[in-house]
Amino acid sequence: MRRAVDRYVDRLLRRRRPKGFAPTQDDLAVARTAITLLAESPDAAGPRQQFVDDLHRRIAAQSTPAQQPAAAPPRTQWAPGRRRVLQATTLAAVAAVAGATADHLLTGDRTQTPTNAQTEISPTTGAWQTVAVSADLPEGGIHPFDLGPVTGFLRRNAGRVQAVSGICTHQGCRLALTPPRDTLACPCHGATFTLAGQPLTHPRTSQALPPLPRLPVREYQGHIQIFAPRPPATA
Repeated sequence: MRRAVDRYVDRLLRRRRPKGFAPTQDDLAVARTAITLLAESPDAAGPRQQFVDDLHRRIAAQSTPAQQPAAAPPRTQWAPGRRRVLQATTLAAVAAVAGATADHLLTGDRTQTPTNAQTEISPTTGAWQTVAVSADLPEGGIHPFDLGPVTGFLRRNAGRVQAVSGICTHQGCRLALTPPRDTLACPCHGATFTLAGQPLTHPRTSQALPPLPRLPVREYQGHIQIFAPRPPATA
């Protein structure tokens, strides 16, 4: 029959949150070795070093009882209640470290995960360029535009003009309006987006796609303008 500490270490090294138990001195040494191995692994992303150092100090203090005056009876060095409290506290701290590391490893690097947050492209150089007349974009209307370096779609929603990129966030293909004019579709791999740029469907071989970036847009003297780099001059 497997001991409780064996199950504890097994779950710890498999990056799973271990369950608490009442440890012995030997169990604490085993747990200390397991958490050290876990922290030293190449893919470990443990807690702050200060927390780890403090944890090791507490384990060392538990493993080596403090010396008492010679006159004190040996059995009073560690009262059973105090020993049990320290053991429980130490293993709870170890479990917290393992849990934090396991949570990080299970969730992965979030910086590589597609997000529903919609970004805005803000060119550092360029100019406001007219792409439509205000009268041509009624409420709920959609209007494609092409400035060469920048292509996209205009949309009037609640009286305000919005502009999103016309390039699919999968592999950079140019999007097109579907016949009902209520969806932006990619002709290359079948991805679709709402008129506001939010992803609807994506290719089966890929993860969920990021939304289409927004583009800086304004209405000025009856014209709708996009701030974008100017097209290169032609010979």
